[in-house]
Amino acid sequence: YRTNLLFLGDYVDRGIFSLEVCVFLFCLKLNYPRNVIMLRGNHESRAMTEHFTFRSEILQKFHDEEIYELFIKLFEAMPIAADVNGDYLCMHGGISPELEAKTDIESVNRFIEPPLKGFLCDLLWSDPMDDRDARKMKFSPNPQRECSVKFGLEPVKQILRTNNFISVIRAHQVQVDGYKMHRWGGHQAFPSVITVFSAPNYCGEYNNKGAVILIENDKMNINSTRMWYTRSICHKAWIFQVVRTLPHGKDRRHDGAPDEEKSRQRHL
Repeated sequence: YRTNLLFLGDYVDRGIFSLEVCVFLFCLKLNYPRNVIMLRGNHESRAMTEHFTFRSEILQKFHDEEIYELFIKLFEAMPIAADVNGDYLCMHGGISPELEAKTDIESVNRFIEPPLKGFLCDLLWSDPMDDRDARKMKFSPNPQRECSVKFGLEPVKQILRTNNFISVIRAHQVQVDGYKMHRWGGHQAFPSVITVFSAPNYCGEYNNKGAVILIENDKMNINSTRMWYTRSICHKAWIFQVVRTLPHGKDRRHDGAPDEEKSRQRHL
């Protein structure tokens, strides 16, 4: 038996050890290519790494622009969504108005700088609505991000039903407890959307817990803590279990409590 790891993106731009985080994860990927999956986050882009710290970190440590360009090329090759056991649809940001079937993701050209709107942008940038709004609207603007959308219950229900998924798992937003169960179908319902955030004390100022999800034998457990064994290799979101990434695009190249029993009848 071998544990599989799914990472939901944003490996850079937070702290002075982004390079070391990437090198560590790339070594895991090279040694266990079928067991380690790294999805792309919104920070794995030229615009974000230039605006924040990763580009300057690479230039400071290597004094070589070409190395930074190679990182950008690598980021653009990362998959943008994953299917976990046919039960959970995972991505960094969230769903899109353009997403109906998981096969729609195959048509996305991910080998580009993410635009400020559209399918690729939404998968990396969108957010769930506040609980009070999620039942009222399908999609709304996302002024906090200055791009993409916020999504509500109805389009999530449609995606789950069409594709026979149980829940959408995503990252992208810091959570006090390290995770949030978006129980838009009622307090007793299995959450339609789960946000997981694995970096404790985010940016040294939030005093939040970090969490990871463990999926094993059809059960989900969530472990959260205020301190992992080393902060230097901690990033925003990761999930343990059997994972398969969604196929490449048209490819020109390649609130809840832990230990929840999953139930297809309860989540909507």
